[in-house]
Amino acid sequence: MGSAICTVFFHNYYGDHERWVRLISEKMTVPFILFYNIVEDSLYNSGDDYKWINDIGKTTSGPFLQKIFVRRSPNQGKDIGGKLVLIDASMHGMDTTRYCIFLHDKNSPHKTQHREWREKLFHIIEPSFADRAIAAFDRDPKIGIIARSNSIINEYDFGRQAFASNNRSILTQLKSTYAISTDDHRYVAGTMFWARTLPLLNFFSQHPPLDVRNQLEKGNVMDDYKGTNTHSWERLLSWIFFAQGYTIKELE
Repeated sequence: MGSAICTVFFHNYYGDHERWVRLISEKMTVPFILFYNIVEDSLYNSGDDYKWINDIGKTTSGPFLQKIFVRRSPNQGKDIGGKLVLIDASMHGMDTTRYCIFLHDKNSPHKTQHREWREKLFHIIEPSFADRAIAAFDRDPKIGIIARSNSIINEYDFGRQAFASNNRSILTQLKSTYAISTDDHRYVAGTMFWARTLPLLNFFSQHPPLDVRNQLEKGNVMDDYKGTNTHSWERLLSWIFFAQGYTIKELE
């Protein structure tokens, strides 16, 4: 491991890249590496500042950002697909950190509720949250995921003895296909959380991230009326930790 102790995986759909990198750099107070994915066919990214991307190492701010890697990918699997691109990129590098953070620009930064939304998005990289997350990992080696309070949902409906969402049949199939054996069916809604890196590497070294991504739907897919592989993997990304004996913890 290098001097960084954390890798940030950030998926961008709405553009404004220099601002996002600056915000992340200013928030983080532990040494970190940033893997940054740009959705290349997003309308918001059609006017990318290519000069900024080329000079990315010169325009970042903050003393804790060690390295930054930029990837570009089409809109497949929404933020899950982008995060799989970044996991793959990190697995081909020489730097492995103990922890990682999943983030994405869930809403447009130009909306009127931007301040409230931004605070919610970046809460898990606030210095106080980061300190408590790392301390919790250090105290309990069985914690695999740390999420913000009230962000964890249980997919399993005990009354019906079945999965609650429209993704139930796909989830059953994918659990079998990838040998994800767990009775804990909680997951982090929105897929923004801290995690140990090792369980991710254990799983994706056997199941290449880009192979998983190839199964995900293209475009702004929804699961309101039928299940999708994309929304199923929102859940499975937590379950691969549970299948390896790890648990999940919420922090305020």
